[in-house]
Parts: sequence; structure tokens; C-alpha cells
Amino acid sequence: MDLSGIEMRELHTPEEMAEVVQLQYRTWGPADATPQNQLVISVKAGGHVIGAFDGKKLVSFVYGFPGIVPGEAPWIASHMLATLPDYAGRGIGRALKWRQRRWALERGFDRITWTFDPLEARNAHLNLNILGAEAKEYIVNCYGEMDDQLNRGLPSDRLMADWDLRSARVETLAEGEAQTLEGPALEVAVPPDFQAMKRQDLGEALSTRLRVREELASRLSAGMRVYAFDRAKSALLLR
Repeated sequence: MDLSGIEMRELHTPEEMAEVVQLQYRTWGPADATPQNQLVISVKAGGHVIGAFDGKKLVSFVYGFPGIVPGEAPWIASHMLATLPDYAGRGIGRALKWRQRRWALERGFDRITWTFDPLEARNAHLNLNILGAEAKEYIVNCYGEMDDQLNRGLPSDRLMADWDLRSARVETLAEGEAQTLEGPALEVAVPPDFQAMKRQDLGEALSTRLRVREELASRLSAGMRVYAFDRAKSALLLR
């Protein structure tokens, strides 16, 4: 990670949230951005927006809020994480997630969930290998039709990442120790660069979406879970 010159802090004011909205525009476009007023009231109601700054410039943020469902312990639903393209690859998003974990643990939460596209290899590596989350649920067309620049033209299928903040695996990863996961696994191949596939052939991208949906949804419903990502094979690993 290269966090030189990067400062992280919680955001609260309308002016700060306006910067978050602008960063969303640069990442996804304006179509599905969470507005300034919702971010402000979410923080006042117990959620959080944590920003990463290079000097006075907001370069990345993570946004989450408490989830409450009858019969389950309250948890944190992490809704968005975005980093400016010029700052990608420096580990800033990863650092924000660990900061988010600390925020949650300090307030008595043991779990964070979020959705991610199973076809985005880079996100799978971060969520499964670096952070130690698992995915036990496949959601078909989770958000309906989306018109932003990353999701336009395809069903918005998602895996639900489930991050057990106190698990032995996550504790080990939080200490910066690499972990090798061994044992038999079922592999589901995904594109190494799904956005490039979409640009080149949207029909092939749709066929890939439907294939991965078929391979994952029934297996997760039967009790399997996605626990890691094989970067060499570009494959999700299930057991």
C-alpha cells in the first residue's frame, strides 16, 4: 500500500457530503448517486462516511449505515466505496475498509455486509482474499436496471459479501499476515477484465452474466459459499 500523504477522517457537514457526491459522479456518473441530503441524515442517524484526503482533496470514501432485521443482530450495511482513478492501485480503498471495520467494532458491531458484482475480478480479490469476507447469497438483478457507466446494459446481479469482523481469518488478515486457503474447491471462471469485455462485446458479457448466475445461484442456495478468488485462473472458489 502507498498511503503517503493520505489522511482519513469521518465526514459530517453538507459541504463534505457535496464532495462525496462529486466523487460519485466521477466514478459512476450522476444516474445512481446517493444525494448529499441522504448522506448527511444517514450520518446523523448512526451511519458513517469516512473519507480519504490528499491534502484538501477527497480521493476516496466509504459509506455505511446500521442494518436491523428482526431475528438478527444489528450489523453495518456498507453501501458504497469509491476511489478516484488517479489514486487506484495504492491500497486506499483497502485501508478504508479496515478503518470501517475499526469503526464498527468500536460501536459493538461484529459484521459488515455489502454487495459486489461477481464478474469484477479486482473487487472479488479485495473482498475475498484481502479482507476475508465470504459470500453466501446470490441476488439476481439486485438493483434493477442501472444507467451508470459501469453497470449500463446488463442485469445488476450481485453477491452479498458477509464480513465476520471477529473471525480468526479476518483477525489474521487485519494484522497484515498473508493467508493461504487450502483444500478442495469448486471453481467458477469469471473474466479477468469484465469492463473490457463489455466494451468489446456486450452480447458476450450478457452470456457470461447468465452463465455465472446459473453456476453460482443454485450452489449458494444449497449452502455453499464463495470464500476466495484465484487470480491466476480468474476464478471464484466455492466450498
